[in-house]
Amino acid sequence: MKILFPHKDATDEEKEEILKFAIEGRKRIKDQIFRLDSTFIEARFGYKNIKKETESLTKTLEEEQYPQYYSLQKAEELDLDEGEALDPPVQPGPKTEQKKEPLKEGNFVFKENQKGVSFDRLFGPYLHGASLITITDPYIRIFFQIRNLMEFMETVVKTKPLEDEVEVKLITVKDDYKYDQQRAYFEQIRDNCATAGIQFSWQFDETGTMHARHIITETGWKISLDRGLDIFQHYEMNDSFSLSNRLQEHRACKAFEVTYLRHN
Repeated sequence: MKILFPHKDATDEEKEEILKFAIEGRKRIKDQIFRLDSTFIEARFGYKNIKKETESLTKTLEEEQYPQYYSLQKAEELDLDEGEALDPPVQPGPKTEQKKEPLKEGNFVFKENQKGVSFDRLFGPYLHGASLITITDPYIRIFFQIRNLMEFMETVVKTKPLEDEVEVKLITVKDDYKYDQQRAYFEQIRDNCATAGIQFSWQFDETGTMHARHIITETGWKISLDRGLDIFQHYEMNDSFSLSNRLQEHRACKAFEVTYLRHN
């Protein structure tokens, strides 16, 4: 804290972020020691907000991603026969023949370097049945941002019936330095998606004040995105044999939030 905020001007939110980071690091070490040494007892990691009179427990990223492997049982307590293994983790991938859950409003927070996230999972259920989808994002300008847009279009293709047509509108900001290239990318997306029954169009905001990023469907949903479609850490886009290039679930994420709202 002294190094990050030498003038002691940290906000409550900044203090909480640093506290959670420190607790998570300590918890990770403690959990591993607990598994290895039977003399250690299980610890409970969390913190209290005195002002709000609330208590929050802290989990590590791997604890949330792989709960079936993160059991705090000691090795000798697992009592597995030789060659026996724990149930394998559920692998991220297309969901087939699953009962559809009702769509809900809510806010979801994703951690830095979290994996298993994809546009199909984030957006797919909320795009299903939509014939008009409007994307508002001022940062669809350079190649990797426009590639994100193309991957969003792939999600639209997966969610719509083959015979249906869907109109996708993009509202963004013109790239003052590489506008010709930006427009050429948009034209390629338009031409290629037309063969799959998607009518893609775009318009540029000229106000100079555009900042919010969200997706709205005519079926009544608004998906608010604090980072827009730019949720993935850098990965090698030129390596055709890399899983992170081919499958979004294998990419590490940036920290981001998504909020689903009913929209009239």
